[in-house]
Amino acid sequence: MDQAVGLAVLAVSLALLWARVRHLEFGSFLATVVSLLELLALGIAVYSLGWPGLAVLGIVNVIAVLVWSVVLASRVETKLVYAGIQADESKETMKQLANRLAKQKELKVLGPVQRAELVRLLADRNRTIVEIEDMAAPIGMLKTIHDAPLDWLTERFDSILRGAGEPASKASETASIIHGTAVNAAASFKEIVDAFSTFYTGDPPPSEEAA
Repeated sequence: MDQAVGLAVLAVSLALLWARVRHLEFGSFLATVVSLLELLALGIAVYSLGWPGLAVLGIVNVIAVLVWSVVLASRVETKLVYAGIQADESKETMKQLANRLAKQKELKVLGPVQRAELVRLLADRNRTIVEIEDMAAPIGMLKTIHDAPLDWLTERFDSILRGAGEPASKASETASIIHGTAVNAAASFKEIVDAFSTFYTGDPPPSEEAA
């Protein structure tokens, strides 16, 4: 009976961690200590329960991975379907685009959900399949290097290209210019991008209060 209760408690604890109801935090010394103690307690519980504890650990983790995979696929598909509607393309075409983007090294670090979100953001700005493919990697590179918010960067980058009268095929060159300027200028990346956007569009960036 005691072992059954222990196994149930272990399964619930692991499920709560996977569901992020309980968080492991390492942002401060105290949070790190508490998180490590929680992990230690789980380890002791698994060890004390023996093979049944290991079995519960394996089963819960396998179920969690399967559930998370379904949730992840659903998120990606929702974004790609919306992008397909905006671009007047089929879901299959958008999935093929997402698969091609996943093979580009500049976009691997974003993960499938963020890549799908990038496709959605560009489609929402009336970009075609070809234009999205031209612009995605440069935007992904800038986001990764400068840790910029994806929606903000996509909107600004698109505005810069349109304001400068440049086609999407010039996206890589434009991204290189922006990056080079940001690296060598006595200003933040956000300030540099906003300056480019203002120069080419004539519209000042919205204030923080307005945003």
